[in-house]
Amino acid sequence: MAAPTPSIPAIQAFTITLNIRRFLPEIDDEARWESFDVEVYSTDRILDALHKIKWEQDGTLSFRRSCAHGICGSDAMRINGRNRLACKTLIKDLDITKPIYVEAIKGLPLEKDLIVDMEPFFAAFREVKPFLIANSKPEKGKERIQSVANREIFDDTTKCILCAACTTSCPVFWTDGQ
Repeated sequence: MAAPTPSIPAIQAFTITLNIRRFLPEIDDEARWESFDVEVYSTDRILDALHKIKWEQDGTLSFRRSCAHGICGSDAMRINGRNRLACKTLIKDLDITKPIYVEAIKGLPLEKDLIVDMEPFFAAFREVKPFLIANSKPEKGKERIQSVANREIFDDTTKCILCAACTTSCPVFWTDGQ
């Protein structure tokens, strides 16, 4: 006899408030907060809520997004004061009894709404030469052998998706861009 199928919890719909820091360069001198009530589901991410606002309430809302799976890093933003990827931040993991605050990452020039100019970040990234530089050339026809222990030294750095979330989390970066 087959085991009974466990019940799958129903996906719940509820309304949340997103306070989004908006900046329309053609009309605003500085960024301002705008509030949106949006119906979401328990499985939605912040990116889903932003899509619903853009598609159903205000088509002028601007933000970057691409893969929606935490691979490209284009949707990095500050969510409740913490840098995160909108596509990886589940609404159910946030305190939905209070408004959720969403704004552009700090420390980079604000272009529009949640979009920043990433070029200063990439320029700084290129400047530090974020790659291995050999002190010598390998013997002809031979590979450089790397131990597991040597690989573990820098393993986490190979997971960087260049979203700037970690760099722009630093208040020192906000003030001097270094």
